[in-house]
Amino acid sequence: MKHQFRLLCVDNDDTCELLATTLGFSDIEVKSTGSIVEALRLAQHERFDLYLLETRLPDGDGFQLCRCLHSLAPQTPVVFYSAEAYPADRQKGLAAGATAYLVKPYFDDLASTLLQIITRTEKSVSKSLAAFTDVQDRHENTFKLKPESWADCASATV
Repeated sequence: MKHQFRLLCVDNDDTCELLATTLGFSDIEVKSTGSIVEALRLAQHERFDLYLLETRLPDGDGFQLCRCLHSLAPQTPVVFYSAEAYPADRQKGLAAGATAYLVKPYFDDLASTLLQIITRTEKSVSKSLAAFTDVQDRHENTFKLKPESWADCASATV
């Protein structure tokens, strides 16, 4: 059975709905939220193959969210999909740990770009894990944020 890739989209409802419809044709399941606190809760309790973030969110900063997601699942790629198009924004996203920074309305090859990032990351992780015989599943052995720290993470500034 073919693995269905799972993506967590943290952006406004319109963007997430459009992505869910479009990426669904490429066998990518999209779960969405517009909240940093909800994104952290979902990331802690569910397995995702990729996080897709906006830089500006109603309850905080997408760059800080990127850092927090890396604490939860260090091997899962984070991609910014943002209207913020300045080189400084791109640099800030990559410095926060993002694998890529795509500027809206980039949409033509979005599904194939995201699949390439997921596949490349999984191959890299597989090679790294092959060297260890007692390594658990990459998502089971992650640092867990306590619920009371979610608000701290969400409200932190860069």
